[in-house]
Amino acid sequence: MKRNTKRVLGLLGLVLVVAMTVFATFLPGPEASATTSVTDTMSLRVLDGKPSADIRKFEDGDAQGDNVTSSLDQPVIIDYTHMSEFNITITEINPDGSEGESTEISHVVLTPEEENGTYSQSLRDYLSDYGYGKYKITVEGIGIDGMVVKDSREFEFVAATTTVIQDEETGSAIVDINYGDNGDTGLSDDEKVAKIVIDVYDEYGHPVVARDENGNEIPGVFPITIFPSDSSSHIEIPFEDYNLPSGKYLIKVTSYNAAGDVLYRPLTKELNYQALPVPSAADTGGLFKNMNISQTDYLITGVGIFLVVGIGGAIFINKRSKASRTRRRR
Repeated sequence: MKRNTKRVLGLLGLVLVVAMTVFATFLPGPEASATTSVTDTMSLRVLDGKPSADIRKFEDGDAQGDNVTSSLDQPVIIDYTHMSEFNITITEINPDGSEGESTEISHVVLTPEEENGTYSQSLRDYLSDYGYGKYKITVEGIGIDGMVVKDSREFEFVAATTTVIQDEETGSAIVDINYGDNGDTGLSDDEKVAKIVIDVYDEYGHPVVARDENGNEIPGVFPITIFPSDSSSHIEIPFEDYNLPSGKYLIKVTSYNAAGDVLYRPLTKELNYQALPVPSAADTGGLFKNMNISQTDYLITGVGIFLVVGIGGAIFINKRSKASRTRRRR
């Protein structure tokens, strides 16, 4: 009877070792945090041996895809080849997408030595009679062979440009706002940014609610209101502290003047937020619920039990062997 009991206990010990080792192996590990960012690139159409004229995308434009600027000092750069002359115009784009009147900005005549090169002019020259809004710049030129070439690029002149990224270490949403010409003496008070309001929505357009670790709403978090005192603002929104789940979020930034009027339109940016990984720990429930036993703990414990059971089994077998030999001698 005792022999059978010892065998059962030995089998149970081995089963326990295997079970704990398998369980530890399949414990979930931390997931990697990912941040998506988009790099602004310059697109040129170079025609080998033929006339070309191309307007560059703004270098200080929105790094997340939009050709926007908040600075009148933004240069408008045109790269051209085999050109004899070209004409530059600006056209206002109406809210319904239709085109308004066009205004000629420059007419450039080139010498044979200047047929290949770069032409640059400040945006201030283009928008001297315009305010915030959407526009189209068009360059139309005549090549040295008489061929007519044309290029155009739409852009927006806004009160403030915005970029949104996620901080990989803290998990916070980083909102950087550039007010461009907010300190320009040429702007009237009606054109200057006096207040910024930041709203956060989920991907379906529903306002986001900040919550504590118990799921209770934290009041007064959104929307975020700031009053700029410099040419730029850096805002960190601690998504982790507000217990927001991973997913796509919409960050809307609205600029207001001192009278409370919206300056042109709000700018909305997408943020693909990835919650920071939680350290690997096993919730064993019951007696071990609050012991924070990790995967490593399970592996070490499993090896320890294996050694104890193995040594105990070896001693047990050795004793049985000695006892058997003693009985045979008698």
